[in-house]
Amino acid sequence: MRLQATVGELVALAEAGGPLPELVRSVRAADGVVHVELDPTLIPDAPSLLRWAAAAAGTVSVAVRVEGLRGGEAVLDVEAHVRGLPAHKLLPYLIGPVRSALRARGLPEHLVDVRREEAGPRVVVAVQEALNLKTTGIHLAALTLQDDTLQATVTLTPPLTF
Repeated sequence: MRLQATVGELVALAEAGGPLPELVRSVRAADGVVHVELDPTLIPDAPSLLRWAAAAAGTVSVAVRVEGLRGGEAVLDVEAHVRGLPAHKLLPYLIGPVRSALRARGLPEHLVDVRREEAGPRVVVAVQEALNLKTTGIHLAALTLQDDTLQATVTLTPPLTF
């Protein structure tokens, strides 16, 4: 079975479960890339030096590409920039608010992680594990982002529960 939704539709679904983290200013997608604008001054529990630097730097522009699916985990290539300069060292701080949002929705925070890989840092989302928390009989076989649309291919194995 093939499922698809635009990034805008997915954001609306996420907001139906509660507000996005306060630091998220905007989310849009084009050409297979999700673009997120963040206000790093709103990172909860950030060290004061980071808050001071964030206030001086302004917003963080993040570009996310779906690199692939490995063992039920979506591997995301994430590039962060502040005023056009690379800001990948901020990734661990940006994951904190994502994990807080997961906790607020009753989900385990380890569903999202930052891993250092040879090609650079990657954000890894345990999509199959998240599905297994809410359903049975659904296996994620493929995940891609085409233009502004996330496409998932799943196989169904009865009995299904939701």
